[in-house]
Amino acid sequence: MNNIFQKIGLSLIVLGIGFYIISDSGSITALIPSFLGAIVCGFVFLAGKFPNQHRHFAHANLFVFAMGCGATYKSVGAVCAYLLHGETLTKSLATIEQFTTFVLCLAAIILGVKSFVDARKK
Repeated sequence: MNNIFQKIGLSLIVLGIGFYIISDSGSITALIPSFLGAIVCGFVFLAGKFPNQHRHFAHANLFVFAMGCGATYKSVGAVCAYLLHGETLTKSLATIEQFTTFVLCLAAIILGVKSFVDARKK
């Protein structure tokens, strides 16, 4: 599970830095996915340092991913309206970054819950 969380955390870091570089505004808000990814990678690092507490760090990571989904869920509607009805995106780069963050966080939550269910079955 830590391997998946680490990959998604690194993806979030790259996503934030990439959109920060692409956007010419220089706004720190473009780095929010990077902050989420750094927190996740920090918890993965701590889970490696304290293996007997790895479950707690996995739950903390899922909480961070849930916060990421909660902060970016509005972009889903905007992207769906764009794809289905051709509506224009008001802040296209920000909306795409938020949607990508939402998808990554949701995928992490689904994989994390699946891992917890599989661990309960053993």
